[in-house]
Amino acid sequence: MDRRSTRRPLIKTLHAGRPRPQAQWFAVAAALLLVLATVVYGVIVGWSLTHPARDPLESNPSLWGMPYQDIRFVSATDHLRLHGWWIPAAGSRLTVVVAHGYASNREESGVPVLAVAHALHAMGANVLLFDFRGEGRSPGSLVSVGVYEQRDLRGAVNYAVVRVKASRVVLLGYSMGASTAILEGSQDPRVAGVIADSPFANLAQYLQQNLPVWTHLPAFPFNAIILGILPLLTGVNIRDANPLGVIDQMGHRPILLIAGTDDATIAERNSLRLFQTVRRVDPHAALWLVPRATHVQAFKVSPVAYLQHLYTFLHAIDGKVSRPPASYGF
Repeated sequence: MDRRSTRRPLIKTLHAGRPRPQAQWFAVAAALLLVLATVVYGVIVGWSLTHPARDPLESNPSLWGMPYQDIRFVSATDHLRLHGWWIPAAGSRLTVVVAHGYASNREESGVPVLAVAHALHAMGANVLLFDFRGEGRSPGSLVSVGVYEQRDLRGAVNYAVVRVKASRVVLLGYSMGASTAILEGSQDPRVAGVIADSPFANLAQYLQQNLPVWTHLPAFPFNAIILGILPLLTGVNIRDANPLGVIDQMGHRPILLIAGTDDATIAERNSLRLFQTVRRVDPHAALWLVPRATHVQAFKVSPVAYLQHLYTFLHAIDGKVSRPPASYGF
């Protein structure tokens, strides 16, 4: 019997058990394509979050019985011409600058801010409402969640102190605007006080923990993709939005933190951390936790108490402030 005939099947069997080079390359290519697709998709989602669709304006102060002027002013540093409303109160040297939240505009209709502005105006304060860059009617497309928005809020303060000589400027912010108000107020001695409704304490830490809430994607691997690549594309350093790191620089200027106990967007622990930090330098700093309130909904849940807190805060800064109206407009 020919020995070669008995060895051929064995050789064929051994060759059949080895993966073919073409199959190996196909598997590697498929894995690389999957990784690339995951990265691209993560970047697209992250880009959409930093470039949200604009929320159009639907109202104006005159519909709430308030006189107003359309205004333009420039942001600090990069001089973008921002859009806003100036609501004057005759003879008042107190100005409340309102800073809205992410993917919103100067109306912040979920609060609703115009109802709050109506009450502030009735108390005797000038009110300045404006759109951050890339939102409402202001130019730009990038929303940096408090990083570049500090420039916009500084521009609003600049406008207020020029518009009203010796003005006492108070910042009232909501969500992103609340954190931005703390950042600006801590660095700007012209700010007489800050009211921060539902702020985050530290943007980098907040996003590490909560980015999946916004992306609707699993933390792994998308957190690393978005937080690693997107700053390189946008130039935004999220560590520059750290209210917790600067809030103690408010010194003894008044600060009021407001948070809802049912806030699933920015949990109340953010305000608690901020409060614990600022209390080390200012025992008069205040925190109001609102039972059952969700994100920036404290005014809707407890409007009378909300306006009373604003009145108490503002009256300590300017004794001419009137008590809040019995009707708050919504």
